[in-house]
Amino acid sequence: MATTAELLAEARDARHRLLTGSAEAEIRTADGESVKYAAVEVSRLDTYIAGLEAQLGKRRRGIKVFY
Repeated sequence: MATTAELLAEARDARHRLLTGSAEAEIRTADGESVKYAAVEVSRLDTYIAGLEAQLGKRRRGIKVFY
């Protein structure tokens, strides 16, 4: 079984492939299932990545905007 860090690395790689022109990317989930993502599903993949980051205790930081 893959670790959370390995799953996160695989998900980030899949996102990169989608954003750089691949029609679809396939990853393994924590329970060993295979999931395919199409380029139009990047937001769904982002949600999965955010969940893995939360499991690892990492946070995404927002961009501060000053006016």
